[in-house]
Amino acid sequence: MKLFDLHCDTMYECYETGAELRQNTLCIDRAKTAPYEMYTQVFALFCGTKSSRPRLRSLLDLPPARRLDALLETVHQEFTVNADWITLCRDMEDWQWAQAHGRHAAFLSIEGAELLTSEAQVQRAYDAGVRMVSLSWNGYNQYACGAVYGNDTGLSEKGKALVRRLVELGVIVDVSHLSEAGFWDICMETEAPFVASHSNSRACCDHLRNLTDLQFSEIMRRGGLVGINLYSPFLRADKEQAELSDVLRHIEHFLAQGGEACLALGADLDGCSSIPKGMQTVADMERLGEYLLRHNYLQSTVDALFFDNAHRFFDRMLK
Repeated sequence: MKLFDLHCDTMYECYETGAELRQNTLCIDRAKTAPYEMYTQVFALFCGTKSSRPRLRSLLDLPPARRLDALLETVHQEFTVNADWITLCRDMEDWQWAQAHGRHAAFLSIEGAELLTSEAQVQRAYDAGVRMVSLSWNGYNQYACGAVYGNDTGLSEKGKALVRRLVELGVIVDVSHLSEAGFWDICMETEAPFVASHSNSRACCDHLRNLTDLQFSEIMRRGGLVGINLYSPFLRADKEQAELSDVLRHIEHFLAQGGEACLALGADLDGCSSIPKGMQTVADMERLGEYLLRHNYLQSTVDALFFDNAHRFFDRMLK
């Protein structure tokens, strides 16, 4: 099976806990990705949050201007020592090299643009390989606001300027976590395709982190991409642990809107505490594929969801 996943927080966890990408107790490492014929993962550089779990260090203890560099130092270290099995890619030429040499592929994103404290940091991130940026996480920053804190709060003037700058650089804008008002502000600033890297359907689960049908149709109209999130509270509203049937419900709703060409996976592994029963790590994503096939999905539809749509989108955007 091939897998192209749009969002995980594994690199952030490596920074905060001291875990190593090669072998760890997290959701993603070398052995857990071994079953996949082709595996591409977008690793998010997360802006950080307080945690009650044991930590070696906290990103939030650093001055804001140092946080991006600290994460990029971890990225450089991990992808250097793991270059024998996974390649950090800046464009699809790098991706093709990785495939030709039997390696998995990685791209970098930023989750929460508070990591970008200045234009110099935007350029620093780009030069280091960041190719996707979400303007907010859950709270407010100088650019935007997260949906659960201020869904009617749009982009600031700095946020609008950042959108224009990212598009100019060829960086993909990610609207997951962003307020609904901010979403439509982006639509006013650019006609470029964008992604919701790890978001589900609000019609299926009424959570502000999920997309309305109108938002989904706009992403689809632009030729964008939506990654299905495995976090239980975004899959079902009753606070119970999700089942694979809940994932299927969101997929089917988006497909009914005509979204077969723009649906992908953004599992949010190592970034959420509860995923569907029977799943623990990236190796278990195969179970979702098998579940869809057992429920009469065509192999071509499963392939599109798991790999082909994301690959085609990145090939178009990161030439």
